[in-house]
Parts: sequence; structure tokens; C-alpha cells
Amino acid sequence: MLKRLCIMWVIIVGPCFGVHAERPAGIVLYFESGGEVFLLLADNRESERGWHAFGGSPHEGENTAETAARETEEETRGYFLRDDLLKMIKNQEPVIDHNGFALYFAEIPFVPAQLITNNPVPDDDKSYNERGPYAWIPYSELEPYLEGPVNSDKRYTIRARFLPRERNTSWFWSVWLGNVRRAIETKSIPWSTK
Repeated sequence: MLKRLCIMWVIIVGPCFGVHAERPAGIVLYFESGGEVFLLLADNRESERGWHAFGGSPHEGENTAETAARETEEETRGYFLRDDLLKMIKNQEPVIDHNGFALYFAEIPFVPAQLITNNPVPDDDKSYNERGPYAWIPYSELEPYLEGPVNSDKRYTIRARFLPRERNTSWFWSVWLGNVRRAIETKSIPWSTK
């Protein structure tokens, strides 16, 4: 009986106190310069999804923030460390999209994308090598696509001048654009609230 009551408390009351069940999560890394916001995005090495920020599914026992930080560490080839990322998002309420994905935002200092690409990764862990190449894409490049609903069947192109020559795709992943659109709807874009 006590176990049932504890579970009910977590389900009903927990979200009010920042308790988050296991769910897919990620982080949008960005920096601001000269009146523009730049997002660190990556292509998928073996997929046609397109360019997007970092995130994925939880490991057993992870809370939402831990999932976001671990996935971002792995997908940036370990360049950004999960403990540092956790500190950046610890007091942030994530944006939850209609599919249950939790999105955080973290402002970071500029680092050349090539440094992330060249960061050495563990040989025995494929999760550190699933994304790339990387690029800083101005928010203004995706902003026109966010003015209305995002069509999951459409490819939202990125101008070639923002992308490295060696890449798998040249469009934003529509699911991720939907995540960002949700952040706009909930007034959660951090650079819009400054």
C-alpha cells in the first residue's frame, strides 16, 4: 500500500516539484554574438534525419536532466561533459513536446565546430561517434520555419553556406523543429526572454 501511495505521489504531485520520470531528453547548446544566436547542431552519420540538437532515450534510472546531459555528452563526442551540462540545466524546467520529449537550453562559450569533430572518443563506445559533422547555425536560419506548424513530412533546407562540405544531409530534422516550435509556444526560448 505504501509503495502505491509513493508511486501516486510521484505521478500526481512530483511534476510540481521538478520530479521527472524517465523520458527522452536533450539540450540545445547556443551562444550569442553580434545580436545573433547561434545553435550548435549536428548531422547524423548514418541517418537521413537531418540536422538537429542533441538528445535521446533514457537509461534505466536516469531522470530527465541526466538523460539530456548524458546524450549531449555522447553526441558531442565527449567535448561537453555531462556533469558540466547538468550544472547548466539543473534549475531549468524542460519544454515537453507533444511526444513527451524534454528539451533544455544551455548557453555555452563559442568553440570551433572542428574541435568537437576532432575530439577523441572511446574506441569501444559507438554512442560517442553517432553524430557529426557539427556546425553553428544561426537561429535566424530556422526562424522562418517556426512561424507556423511544422510538417513532419517536409524537409526544411539549410543554406549550404552554414554547413560543412562533408555532410550527410542539408536540412533540419522536422521532429526537432517541432520541439523548438513547442518552446516558442510555451515562451521558453531563453534568448527571447532576455
